[in-house]
Amino acid sequence: MRKNLCTGLHLLGSLLIAGFGFASTAHAQRAAAEAQNQLDALIKGAKAEGELTFYSTPTENVANRIRDAFTKKYGIKVQFLRMAGSPLQQRYSTEAEAGTFVADVVLNAGNSIEYAEFGIGKGWLEPVATAGIPVLTSGEFPAKFMMGPTAIIQVAPWGLAYNTRKITAAEVPKEWPDMLNPKFKGQVIMVDPRTSGAQSDHWTLILEKHGENFFTQLRAQDPRRYSGGVPAINALAAGEGSFQVPTILAQVQGLKDKGAPVEWVAMSPSTGVEIQVTLTSRVKARHPNAGRLFANYVMSQEGNKVVNDDPGGMTIYDTGRLPRGYESPKPGSSARLGQFMKLLGFE
Repeated sequence: MRKNLCTGLHLLGSLLIAGFGFASTAHAQRAAAEAQNQLDALIKGAKAEGELTFYSTPTENVANRIRDAFTKKYGIKVQFLRMAGSPLQQRYSTEAEAGTFVADVVLNAGNSIEYAEFGIGKGWLEPVATAGIPVLTSGEFPAKFMMGPTAIIQVAPWGLAYNTRKITAAEVPKEWPDMLNPKFKGQVIMVDPRTSGAQSDHWTLILEKHGENFFTQLRAQDPRRYSGGVPAINALAAGEGSFQVPTILAQVQGLKDKGAPVEWVAMSPSTGVEIQVTLTSRVKARHPNAGRLFANYVMSQEGNKVVNDDPGGMTIYDTGRLPRGYESPKPGSSARLGQFMKLLGFE
């Protein structure tokens, strides 16, 4: 009797597992069908609108590549404006306050979530999570990169760039405190943290790990200060300093490909520039369907590969290349900008 009972329980367990499996498969099939219906409707609506505009913090070559690939796939005309994070947010806010919504989508970095929540509160933006994006419905998009009001489409770790004619690879700092060596006095290049909220993300991490004394010693190095990433990396290439902090690989690679004597190294611990999708509200957007179709494209595995087709871009579908000790930016870092202006000596 005991043997029959065990056999019966085993059979019941097998039937329950099979039932769960069938239910899971059926759910996945329903999600896929719903996602396809959403995608078909977006494509139809987007083609009727015929065009879209996006604002972009990634470098211009990235924006060009996304535009061209999207237009080739869907036949929709795309325009973009490329600006650094803080000026881009200011531009969008000024237009929105005037009731002029030029951008249907914003590819933002820095305090993206805080800015999105602010814009949603104003009625300018809508949460990506509830915008009817097909790759969210199907489950294709990696859940850990879904922020609610935004969605992360690229992770670009902060690191250190150096001039190969000024210092050798063996001399390059391996950890952030190494840059405080007195031999590097006058050789450190830094960027004004007001250019991007993502700069505050980096310095927040450094402050938490090394304290204010790090900044006291850094100021004693008489660093060379520049108004933005482009003039800073150009100054490094020209030999005006030995290394620049912080910077991302994409900023360095463009000059290196042109023969400039620059290299980039990952540092630990580090955080990074996380590019996030922000959507203008369908009530406000000029091209709401095209905008959401564009968001779906850069969030899909196919489009995300296009976004990250650079040495410095790391697709969210394969994060195995992230540096050891990488940490996502801490929320609220941008609110500490004034503190970092003072600590870095930019006041």
